[in-house]
Amino acid sequence: MKAYQRQTKKDIKSLFRPSLFWDADEIDSIQHATYIIARVLDYGDIKDVHQLMKIYEPQDIIAALKKRRSLFPWTGKYWAIKFKIPFSEVPCLSKYYPSKQ
Repeated sequence: MKAYQRQTKKDIKSLFRPSLFWDADEIDSIQHATYIIARVLDYGDIKDVHQLMKIYEPQDIIAALKKRRSLFPWTGKYWAIKFKIPFSEVPCLSKYYPSKQ
């Protein structure tokens, strides 16, 4: 992450539309990076995505895509293609079947 871009709760909320983070109180750009990236990729508009790219490096976004199962499948597929990530490495694109006990 771009260290000089570390944002606090107020800063993150002011950089994006308030409706993206309506349910969050404390937001730290480093500690909550995966949450912020996932929320913007799923619900943000083009301006939000451009702002996201100013805050986070491509490898941060790729890491979030490879970690976050709760992304919308169409979000995961679009960004996997954009960043040339194999679909098998994007959890939201794999089927989840809980084990029977």
